[in-house]
Amino acid sequence: MVGMAATLAGLIRGRDVIQDAQALATVAAAQLDVSPLAFNNVVGVLEDAGFVAGVQHKGSKIVSFTETVPFYDNLYERLGTVWNDRQPSILEQQMLTVVEALAAKPIPKEELEDRLSLDHSDVPRLLEIGEGSGLVQVVRTIDGDLTYSPFFGFENPELFGDLVRDHGPEKLAVEFEALRSEQGLPIGNDQFPFLTDAVARGLVMAPAVRRPNGKMQPFAALPYSADQSLLVARKPVVDKALAVLACLRCAQHYGGYNSLTPEGLVSVIDKLLDRNRGFLKPHSAHRRQYELMVRAGLIYFADDTLPGGTWVVPTFVDSVDNREALTLARDLITHGEAIRNRVDDSEARSALDVPGSYVAPLQTMHRSRELAMPSSSHFEKVFEVAMGRAEK
Repeated sequence: MVGMAATLAGLIRGRDVIQDAQALATVAAAQLDVSPLAFNNVVGVLEDAGFVAGVQHKGSKIVSFTETVPFYDNLYERLGTVWNDRQPSILEQQMLTVVEALAAKPIPKEELEDRLSLDHSDVPRLLEIGEGSGLVQVVRTIDGDLTYSPFFGFENPELFGDLVRDHGPEKLAVEFEALRSEQGLPIGNDQFPFLTDAVARGLVMAPAVRRPNGKMQPFAALPYSADQSLLVARKPVVDKALAVLACLRCAQHYGGYNSLTPEGLVSVIDKLLDRNRGFLKPHSAHRRQYELMVRAGLIYFADDTLPGGTWVVPTFVDSVDNREALTLARDLITHGEAIRNRVDDSEARSALDVPGSYVAPLQTMHRSRELAMPSSSHFEKVFEVAMGRAEK
């Protein structure tokens, strides 16, 4: 419950007034896995923490409230206090200990109990819960099973990418090199089986967008960042950036006759980030095209500026988080790609011409588990080095 409150806080931070809480509940369910049945209680947790106020109800439904969500360090510290105040069980506390430890470094399965001082009788249950939720993964090697958390790769993308490049087998290294040259790479078992496997194992971030044919398409990313806090304490900024990246890449690769070059994708971001502008000219398709960015809290639809106009104007929600998210998305797009010039609005109009359905990296990982995976052996040396048991 507190975890869902943290993710929802990241989504609403900077919005000030939530005028349609039920619409927010729908978005939170689709993009953050916040159960609609838990939404009222999640808002209640934020209210107890002092992050929302003025909660208005209509019957049993929350209809609106205001937010005062602080910066992330204070956010997590306060929610951590709320979590402790709710008197979590020993099992819950041990689960948090396991995930935190495995996010830092893989641990042999047989050593979990002793290293983390776990109750012997709880270990099978902890692994069952961890694997079922996707928070703990197991890779089988010749020396036994290794446990890790997806956060190990998610919070250390540069480290993990370097390990694969230096110690992974050639086929795996080649696919990772393709990812280095195109952040937001569309992947699938046919062309990138090892990257698809890495996503299913929770080693590579890959948000997904529903393509025009109805298929959910993962877009792999290794979001290198000089600011490590973006990958840990301020992860909601990265989540927003990856949402934009996936939507733009979907428009680039699956937009049909409207498919755009990287220049066209970057022009959308540049126009929104322009402090003297911050909007796109009205167009009949904007409401459909930019729905995902509205849901992410990056833009809102202003009224048509033309006399008698009935279209909408995508307008940037200028906040520190949103500016940093769009800047990161632009940097990821331009990584390894020569962006020669900027284009005008006519080319930018179809940049997000995709259906309004998006899932976050952890959701994509969970939904990719049924895919046939190559042998664990291609990750064995990588994990051995990560654990310090092999020469780097």
